[in-house]
Amino acid sequence: MGMEIKMSFNESFQEFPIIETERLILRELQSEDAEDYFSYFSNKEVTMYWGYDCPKDVKTVASTFVRFSNAFKRKDMIVWGISEKGTDKIIGTCILGNFVRGSMANISYNLSREQWKRGFMLEAIGAIIPFGFNNLGLHRIQALVMPENNASISLLEKCNFKNEGLLRAYSFGTLFTDTLIYSLLVEELN
Repeated sequence: MGMEIKMSFNESFQEFPIIETERLILRELQSEDAEDYFSYFSNKEVTMYWGYDCPKDVKTVASTFVRFSNAFKRKDMIVWGISEKGTDKIIGTCILGNFVRGSMANISYNLSREQWKRGFMLEAIGAIIPFGFNNLGLHRIQALVMPENNASISLLEKCNFKNEGLLRAYSFGTLFTDTLIYSLLVEELN
């Protein structure tokens, strides 16, 4: 885990950054992950607060992965597939994107329903946040969350994100809904 090495924003995009935690490997999604991704992401409970419809089929997922890869090459977004060590099966994703001048990014995430309440997302985000601040040189990481999404709010607060307020009728994927904005600044990283 020792992420003491300081890299620049651009250097971090030369090859996909693989992050290892105690129980997880965060890695680039591959075409062979499409079935696992589709399997958990087609569960309405998983996408309830996502703001987008779930993918139609495994083929759609494969083209989504190509879009993720191209976005990484353009330095627009990093989409980590979350896999449990020993299985290599994708159980969720975590995304850093919407970079603003290399100083700010949005974080979003999703996790297979079967894996909820096991601390996996806390572990994944706990590794991605220092990567964002140390390797990408970000100053601020923010998250948009629907007010009814108590699990996500609890997760963000455990990671020391601060509630900055309510964005009224904000565009959240394909919806317009009230949305909370949370943020964490580099000096608040502990």
